Amino acid sequence: MRVMSPSRAAVAEILQPMNSPQELVIPSGEFDLEQTLESGQCFRWQRLAAGEYWGVVSNDVLYVKQEGDQLQVQHGGGTAPINLADFIHRYFDFSGDYQAILRRFRRDRSFAHVAPRRASLHILRQAPFEVLISFVISANNHIPRIRSIIERLCRLYGSPLATSFGPAYTFPTPEALAQAQLEDLRSKCGLGYRDGYVQSVARTMAAQPDFGAWVELPTATLRQRLLQLDGVGEKVADCVLLFGFHRLAAFPIDTWVRRAMTELYFPGQTPRLRELQACAARRFGAYAGVAQQYLFTHYRSIS
Repeated sequence: MRVMSPSRAAVAEILQPMNSPQELVIPSGEFDLEQTLESGQCFRWQRLAAGEYWGVVSNDVLYVKQEGDQLQVQHGGGTAPINLADFIHRYFDFSGDYQAILRRFRRDRSFAHVAPRRASLHILRQAPFEVLISFVISANNHIPRIRSIIERLCRLYGSPLATSFGPAYTFPTPEALAQAQLEDLRSKCGLGYRDGYVQSVARTMAAQPDFGAWVELPTATLRQRLLQLDGVGEKVADCVLLFGFHRLAAFPIDTWVRRAMTELYFPGQTPRLRELQACAARRFGAYAGVAQQYLFTHYRSIS
């Protein structure tokens, strides 16, 4: 099943002038929309052109375009947030002082060699269950294929959204995925061997009446809960902590981040995972996850 996106021209025809509560222009400062949405932390945004995207966030379809230091935002369908400005500010975490975080990082001479001058990357505030399933799917996978699998999953098991962009669907609930057949997950969605993991995680979460309360757990306890789920290893658990629960101290280590940390802090060595984690905690502290995004983005771009 090929997932189709509307063309830029088609989107231009359906968007309305910025003159209602569901359309706004907000200052973006040093934040870079494209770098943030292409940084591997989210999978449901469709690129229309440079700095121009539409995507499904929870039960809403949004169009976002960056021009200079401003974001143009329109609500394109679904259930409108009570306050679009508040919704956008929270989702893109505009309350975080990313400039101060980057200034602190740049005092690390090794990190300064790869750090940008502007605090362009933010950690999005996403729905924990969506992030959990997305990163279970991400294991031994690449970003374009992850996006495709997730869109098929949403088409089959999500709820349709009324939108001017064409077909759009919410992310499936735990209950919907818990009832999915393994063969459908494997063949229709393209999950392959991950089908059993996705079904098992969904069934576990559907049977967890307190899953919403996991956001209140201490990070160490939450990490252990995640590691008990099928298909969730250390990297996936740390991705879910960082991108789903906004635990900014979490430091997911993939191939790119391992390479970055080795070259910057362990040249000529082969550090163990625990050594990399300890180094990140010592150097980046409570904002290690933000440093991880800069390292991931830089080393992937020069590969």
